[in-house]
Amino acid sequence: MSVAALVIVLLVVFRALYSAAVTAPAADRLQAGLLAVEDSHQAMLAMDSSLRGYLATGDPFFADEATKASPELAVANGQMINMLEEPALRQSVLQLVVAQQRWRTEWAERARQVPPPGGVEAFLLQGKAIFDNYQGRKDDTRAVTLTAIEDNQQSALRMQWGIAVLLVLVGLGTLAVALRGRRRLERHVVAPVDGLLASVRGISEGRLHPPEPVAGSAELVALRDGLADMTVALRHQREETMAQAERLQAQTDRLRTILIMTREIAGSLNTRYVVDSTVQAAVAVTDGRVLLWLLDDDGSGLELAYDSERGAIPPLERQCSLGVGVVGRSARYGQISRGDPDTDDEAAVAVPLVVGARVIGVLECFDGSEGEVDGQSLSAVEMLATLAGSAIEASRLHAATERLSQFDPLTQLANRRRLGADLDTAVANAKRHGHPMSVIMLDLDHFKELNDRYGHQQGDVVLQEVASTLRASMRDGETAYRYGGEEFAILVTQGGPDDAAALAERLRERVETDFKRGGRQLVTASFGIATLPEHAGDGEGLVSEADRALYSAKNSGRNRVHRAGQLVG
Repeated sequence: MSVAALVIVLLVVFRALYSAAVTAPAADRLQAGLLAVEDSHQAMLAMDSSLRGYLATGDPFFADEATKASPELAVANGQMINMLEEPALRQSVLQLVVAQQRWRTEWAERARQVPPPGGVEAFLLQGKAIFDNYQGRKDDTRAVTLTAIEDNQQSALRMQWGIAVLLVLVGLGTLAVALRGRRRLERHVVAPVDGLLASVRGISEGRLHPPEPVAGSAELVALRDGLADMTVALRHQREETMAQAERLQAQTDRLRTILIMTREIAGSLNTRYVVDSTVQAAVAVTDGRVLLWLLDDDGSGLELAYDSERGAIPPLERQCSLGVGVVGRSARYGQISRGDPDTDDEAAVAVPLVVGARVIGVLECFDGSEGEVDGQSLSAVEMLATLAGSAIEASRLHAATERLSQFDPLTQLANRRRLGADLDTAVANAKRHGHPMSVIMLDLDHFKELNDRYGHQQGDVVLQEVASTLRASMRDGETAYRYGGEEFAILVTQGGPDDAAALAERLRERVETDFKRGGRQLVTASFGIATLPEHAGDGEGLVSEADRALYSAKNSGRNRVHRAGQLVG
């Protein structure tokens, strides 16, 4: 009877263990693998359609969409690799991965070349043939996986039925024996077995508590001890599984942070916003202090741009030379560099921001509450640096282009385009608040003769010096512009027409004094002034009236100031 009870217990335990260790994991693995095959295929379809769109239109948007699908494909492939643990699927999965890699290597990577090698049409046909081969491998893998899932279910069902039949047979035998020794069985077997069965049910339901001590035969005591050891082992395994899940969740959170940051900065061309978002994402990934260094304009060193503890750093406050310290080494060699406390380096890791083959900055990450920045955290920071580097470079190039579009490169004054925008704003404000504003137009007298006598290079020098004179003479509410050629404009948003006339007279005298060389006068300047609302009602009218007054001054002998409708000086 003891033997029968032991057999029953062993069968129950075997069923629970087999289900927990073999059937369920295999089923989960197969289901996850099937989903991964579909997710991978969806990512491949997205990349294929985006690249075909890029080849058809040349629009970089489609190339960017194809790039965005790469992380999803990598995640799906990572899950799909787990299917290699199933011998029946190993060959088809390997063939699928090889076909997928062939498509990416032979077609997807070359599709970014416009035009592609061999022409678009031939290249598209080649891509379709390779993709069709991949899709065939995918369909084969899916069919094999579905077959494996069905086989696994059938195997589990047969196992369950077999164990059930054995339990029934053992139960019948036990019942027959029990009829002859019921009292003995109750005293020496039934009670201990019930306790052990309760423990087994608790284990199957997730209650991993060691069974109570058994007062019975040596076999039952040994079985109880085995269950106790198994319970401890399962508890340790569960704790390790939970710890692994926490690590995976932490990495998922890091990747989600990077994804959110990427979406936020993708449409922004504001360098400060991109830098701030990058640092905040790095802090979320490492849970420690983060500094962002950017290469200076001449490429000889780096300037600290942002500190997660202090915010944006003023220019030139803190600098670092290439090759010096953990940050300088990372910038010079374009590699991750770690500080060495034994050589007075701070305990930090520096990750370069590389765009193409050029380092544009460095992310310096200090150890956080979770310890040293390493492993998955460091991998996440590397990914973040790759994405952030391109975004920062794009924003800086945009800022430089924007400045070139609004400032004159010779004189560094705002140009005519900027004048138009500022003038519209100033006119609107003046009308809203009911205060006057003026436009001063000035032109250098006899500038053509200066160019003819001394050359255009000397003429450019004179234009630069005049611009410097104007810039140094401007006060609050006064802005100088280069209007074109040797003509300049000044926008006066504070003060009335008399204030504008006084400013023009001061500038006229300053130009006359500054550009007198011995007994020879290199240039003088003529000025025209128009005021809102006295002379015009909009910006275009002000410029027109001031220009008319300017030419009135020139026709009256030059080197003088004319107000629209009135001579001054």
